[in-house]
Amino acid sequence: MVEGYGVKVDQTLLKEVRERFEKLNVAPYKGFIQPKLTPVMDGDKIKDVKIEYPTDFLKTQLELGKNYGYLPLYN
Repeated sequence: MVEGYGVKVDQTLLKEVRERFEKLNVAPYKGFIQPKLTPVMDGDKIKDVKIEYPTDFLKTQLELGKNYGYLPLYN
């Protein structure tokens, strides 16, 4: 599967992804840490979204477990 799909990359798309990623100015390993999205409110309406990139993988995973650990393992 890796040989069939994982090593053959569309070079044009790869170049675009790398250029877009550079603009984020974050370390490559952060791909496993999801950004934290916080709404910026104007009264009862969302006027913007603040994006934060956590730097602590373990802390992020523990927070996700605390906030979403109640979800069932099987649907």
